[in-house]
Amino acid sequence: MNLIRQDQSDLIVEADFMWREIQIGDDIYIDADHYMDGERKLCKAVPYQVLNKVEALGGAQTLVVQSYKTGELVNVSMYQVCSYEQAPTPIQMV
Repeated sequence: MNLIRQDQSDLIVEADFMWREIQIGDDIYIDADHYMDGERKLCKAVPYQVLNKVEALGGAQTLVVQSYKTGELVNVSMYQVCSYEQAPTPIQMV
């Protein structure tokens, strides 16, 4: 297996692990600013609370957070997440 394939495999495994660990209410940090339509929606090194988790039929996993700048809901790919912090009190979904 070449180095690039190994790196991609490692990223997939790490993203899947984080997907299982991160819960609604936890804070995530992204590794770079997030732009949509040329406008910065999310900033790196800023915590964003996870409002929802979405797993598409094709297997794509995204977290939904709210932009502090625009108030919009933004989908964040698991590959953009560099770290997370668990919520002090878990949020119970009813």
